[in-house]
Amino acid sequence: MAAHDLIVHGGRIVTLDGSSRLVEALGVRDGRIAAAGAVAEVLKDRGPSTRVLDVTGKTVTPGFFDAHPHMDRHGLKQRGGIPIDGRLSIAEIVEIVRQAVARTPKGQWIVLMPMGTPPTGYVYRPDQLTEGRYPTRQDLDAVSPDHPVYIRAVWGWWSHRPFPSVANSRALKLAGVTRDSAAPYNTEIVRDSKGEPTGVFLERNYAPVLEYTLLRVVPRFTHEDRVAGVRLGSAAYSAVGTTAAYEGHGVSPAIIDAYRQVDAAGDLTVRMQVPLSLPSASFDNRKIGELLHHWADRLGGRGSGDGMLRLEGVCVDVGDAEVARIIGEHYPYEQWAGHFYQSLPHDRFVELGVLAARLGLRLNCLVCYDLERVLRAYEDIDKVHSIRDRRWVIIHVIDATPDQLRRIKRLGLVATVTPGFMFMADDRFGLDRLRDRGVPIRELIDAEIPVALSTDNVPHSMLFALWQALSRFDGDSQSALGPSRLGREEALRISTVTGHYLTWEEGRRGPLDIGRAADFVVLGDDPLSCAEDRIKDIPVERTFVAGREVHGPAESARS
Repeated sequence: MAAHDLIVHGGRIVTLDGSSRLVEALGVRDGRIAAAGAVAEVLKDRGPSTRVLDVTGKTVTPGFFDAHPHMDRHGLKQRGGIPIDGRLSIAEIVEIVRQAVARTPKGQWIVLMPMGTPPTGYVYRPDQLTEGRYPTRQDLDAVSPDHPVYIRAVWGWWSHRPFPSVANSRALKLAGVTRDSAAPYNTEIVRDSKGEPTGVFLERNYAPVLEYTLLRVVPRFTHEDRVAGVRLGSAAYSAVGTTAAYEGHGVSPAIIDAYRQVDAAGDLTVRMQVPLSLPSASFDNRKIGELLHHWADRLGGRGSGDGMLRLEGVCVDVGDAEVARIIGEHYPYEQWAGHFYQSLPHDRFVELGVLAARLGLRLNCLVCYDLERVLRAYEDIDKVHSIRDRRWVIIHVIDATPDQLRRIKRLGLVATVTPGFMFMADDRFGLDRLRDRGVPIRELIDAEIPVALSTDNVPHSMLFALWQALSRFDGDSQSALGPSRLGREEALRISTVTGHYLTWEEGRRGPLDIGRAADFVVLGDDPLSCAEDRIKDIPVERTFVAGREVHGPAESARS
């Protein structure tokens, strides 16, 4: 028998196969698990070029599957401006601006990332800053009279509302903002006692519109930014143990191009499957229909692509109609999201859904705004053309009645949930009031509905999502939103294995079993037995995809 390329032994290896075996060693050959069992048996197939990795004291599990990561957006955080992480005083923020002015040619923009401490401590109240107030244009003007300066707001799901941003006087002048300017939709222009803009804007749209409206002069993301975002995001997600992901929320053609470029360069280290986000707020159904026909060969059926990047299906949405209209006017540009915001009324939804079904295109839709509305649309589509074997996706399930669960099951849908929403419960779909009814993971499992966990990039670690699924911890009230009623192994399984059902790969990936892809992580602690609160902080020491180490020490360990 051919020698193994890699042997891993010495730690606690959790296979999550059908019998939930714990084994002493894994042997990897040609990117797949070739042996799983006793260390003596696996070492028999060691050859002169076999890498042998001793992970004594560590835990090995299947790699994490993120069912909704926004991986490209995570990378964009390093391209969206100068970081001011942890600067929680106006004086510190102004000093960062002063330093930027010293190295920036006169007249050029200085853009800063949002105020606060990522990933969950962004500023949304003035008392989070030492001075008890937001910085104003005058604070920024003192060190930057000749440079337009803008402190960006967060993307809406990173923080609580409102989302503050700040522009100095030069930036306001370039944007044409005066005391007479009308505030954009769901956005406040903060004014002083004389009615003059202070430079502070407070936005309450989850999909921010300020840079599409009053401040559209702020520099926009470029293709190079998108490519760098994917590359940086891929590395960051590998570092937290994510080996595969499904971006059900959709991505624009610009992001697809970026993914293709990174994949072609061999720099994509997370297996990614993406549907196309439809620009339904920009075009009518006739034009969208043309786009569906155009993309059908690449996105239909099981999609197209390779083992690291596959394109399949399309994404629609039923969000805020006015926000969709504003963003749609700027097509094909989209800011942070990586997708076009949409707000399909029922008739349009059904018409496009029927066409997608006939073309063999899987539909993905957010249901956090209105599960019933989406279910009715899916059911009406199914009456015309059956969708029951297509694994259509419902994203961000927040609450579901027993009747809705039965209907979801009957339609053959796949559900994705974001446990991290519970961490900011008073600003997430009434989760503080729903409590134990919210994010119904237990109910979905009991209804035999395929379910997978996701991070939504808030934060980007699936270990945090796993912890949240178990603890249901609300950071606002500092309490649990009811019991999870999940076992540790069960929660780990829906964080690592079951997501592959989304990508039609449940027979080839997931468990650490012979013949499966060698996608696994080496953890610094055991998520099945450590203290529950420890789970979110477990170090990810190594990440392997198809037997290749994509995160970990540079040197190989041999025995």
